[in-house]
Amino acid sequence: MLVQVALIKTAWNARNKSMQHLAKRLLIFLIPVVVWLGWYFLPDTPPFWAIAKHWRITLTMAIGSFIAGATSEAGGAVAFPVFTKILAIPPVQAKLFSLATQSIGMGTALLTILLLRIRVEWRAVIWVVCGSIAMLPIGFALADQLPTSAVRILFTVIQCSFALALWWHNRDKNRDRHTRLTCFGSLEKICLFTLGMLGGLISGLLGSGLEIIVFSVLVLWFRLCEKAATPTVIVMMVFTSWSGFAMIFSAGQFVPPVSEYWLAAIPVVAVGAPLGVYVCSRMSRILVVRTLLSLILLELLSSLVLIPLSWEIALASTMLFLSFSCMYYLMYRSRRYV
Repeated sequence: MLVQVALIKTAWNARNKSMQHLAKRLLIFLIPVVVWLGWYFLPDTPPFWAIAKHWRITLTMAIGSFIAGATSEAGGAVAFPVFTKILAIPPVQAKLFSLATQSIGMGTALLTILLLRIRVEWRAVIWVVCGSIAMLPIGFALADQLPTSAVRILFTVIQCSFALALWWHNRDKNRDRHTRLTCFGSLEKICLFTLGMLGGLISGLLGSGLEIIVFSVLVLWFRLCEKAATPTVIVMMVFTSWSGFAMIFSAGQFVPPVSEYWLAAIPVVAVGAPLGVYVCSRMSRILVVRTLLSLILLELLSSLVLIPLSWEIALASTMLFLSFSCMYYLMYRSRRYV
């Protein structure tokens, strides 16, 4: 009798877990549907014209949003180089579009993370976001003062130094990798807040970048596993993008053609980002790393071919790359969080 009761209880628990899993999948499926409804009724007329007019934007963000959900790269990491190098869109417009679109795509990714109960280091999120929001306005102001080619190559430099850091981290197969921050004291809080400030400044300049800086430090210095760091930096970028979008909108900068690009991207980012999160939760850590390295290599090659560089910008870019690389190497060699 007791055995039968135990079997019935086990079967009932298994059934409940199965129903809960099915309910989560249905809720994830409903996320893009809700976004599509909001998109349809947002303007005075149905915005299908935006897709027809800017179909290249839609195609770009179909890929970019998936990458944003599946890796530590925000959607702007794909949009910015494609916009500025292939579509010849000014960097200022590309930056505004990136922040506006990430507020939708990364927002849906956040809902997916919460529904799937994917682990997030919320302690790190709070301190980084506080720092990033404070520096966003300064990044916006500086972006108007820098030459176009300097802004474009800055993006490449940050990406390449990140790729080198990631390669260092993964060449040691026996390196410790934690699923959570092993220590969280005053030093860690100050470090994360400072990183947030640097990331917010770069995001104000480029529309993304916070996720790259913070991800590098989390995996190199704090030795956080890539699969644990990815959803954490996605959440950080969500709140930073929402804040940036609010600043852009309140300043009256969210106007055509940026608003038209945004309308053309919303339907695909609402699907791509949650799908990327779901796929990432089932990808191996090594596959996540290889995907990131391949994307960054493509970014570097395109920059060398398409961006005209003066010797001043080339020298400054080299110095910046070396500075980031030295910082990352010192973090890689640190044994504080072993």
